[in-house]
Amino acid sequence: MGAGISSYNRERSRPRAGCPLDAPPDMYLVYSFLFTLGMLFAAPYYLWRRRREMRAGQWRERFGFLPDSFRQPTRGAIWMHAVSVGETLAVVGLVKELQQMFPERPIFLSHVTPAGREAGEGRLPSVAGRFYLPLDWRGSVRRAIEHIRPELLIIVETELWPNLLHAARESGARVVMVNARLSDRSFRRYRLARGFMRNVLGNVNKICAQTARDVERFTSLGARDGSVVLAGNLKFEAQPPRLGEFTGMLKAALERAQRTPVMVAASTMAGEEPLVLQAWEKIRAAHPEALLILAPRHPARFEEVAGILKDAGISFVRRSTLDLRDDRVAEEFTAPQVLLLDSIGELAGLFELADAVFMGGSLVPTGGHNVLEPAYWSKLILFGPHMENFRDIAQLFLEAEAAVEVRDAAHLAEVVLKLWKDDAAARQLGERARQVLDRESGATRRTLEQIREVLEVRVATRAGA
Repeated sequence: MGAGISSYNRERSRPRAGCPLDAPPDMYLVYSFLFTLGMLFAAPYYLWRRRREMRAGQWRERFGFLPDSFRQPTRGAIWMHAVSVGETLAVVGLVKELQQMFPERPIFLSHVTPAGREAGEGRLPSVAGRFYLPLDWRGSVRRAIEHIRPELLIIVETELWPNLLHAARESGARVVMVNARLSDRSFRRYRLARGFMRNVLGNVNKICAQTARDVERFTSLGARDGSVVLAGNLKFEAQPPRLGEFTGMLKAALERAQRTPVMVAASTMAGEEPLVLQAWEKIRAAHPEALLILAPRHPARFEEVAGILKDAGISFVRRSTLDLRDDRVAEEFTAPQVLLLDSIGELAGLFELADAVFMGGSLVPTGGHNVLEPAYWSKLILFGPHMENFRDIAQLFLEAEAAVEVRDAAHLAEVVLKLWKDDAAARQLGERARQVLDRESGATRRTLEQIREVLEVRVATRAGA
């Protein structure tokens, strides 16, 4: 990726037909009407699902009412929006670099999910403030913008909220998308409203895309002339959290209980756990002391997955029942086949303990999940055929012989058993995974250059006004 970036960006910066910046007002009215209808239909489920996760003050943030302590007397802040955990971890290094580069600019973080907010609190405690992204109504986003008065709005990946982007541009703020990507599904959906998306993207000053395919897709949707550049994937440089208390405790407990090898099934999706358990039955027949750490992607499914394990007659222990302060915790691991990770924010640290990692969402057609965190630990990585959301990363790893794609549950068991018999081959796969991670670094530096350029142009334009 790194070698061809400069020449590719020069090629993409050549002039092409102009792109209008102002959408007809009725386009935004139609969008707002449809958004409101969608919210009305989704509200009962949304309110029920989030009822325990958010306090009253946080619901106020969804309507743009931010804490008084966030109010800025002058323009100059940087507002960065990262949806959830993955996006937040991807920009940790970028935020820290921005804090050093622009110490006079307060940085605010917004999130959509409680897990993303928790990740931000843990990894970026020194930001000026954090809040939940206001719902994409014109009044809500305007209130937030008027409160923190950003000079720059940074959007992580593909959060294309039309009213937010339009209101930011109207306020005089610059807008940059970082680590930007368009999945197959998103691209197909946006192409259905290509005219509107051309105007939405017209509010964005710079798009730092992950891959050449993403550059082509944003360009075809009508992004501004010369605004799309190939910067690479920030997630190649994101480092997992330090080993926490639970990881250290679990490592010691497994050693005392002599539970090895360990397989992690990470971020599994609906319909996938039975397939993983089919494979696990064959694996454990050959390795009776092995342990499976099963980590469902969504907290709302923890009880469902516990029920699947019970119905299958598989012995398991839940993370939520373990007492970290109890010296006898190792006894919890003398018998169960599975550790159900029914917690948030602990999976990344557990990759360090794994002898094999299966990345979920890939045996069922849900697009897969990111393989970069286990690669950091030089782990044996496996995934299924459905990696559409991470196609380019998956292809990089496959071409480098740094991961293995499995067809189905039977193939997953076959590959794990084969590689657990061949320590050298498994170790080489893990080492090559880390090499891919190191080779593809540099996205933070390239993204910073684009952000600095946008801010410098903004400051120079304002000074000359």
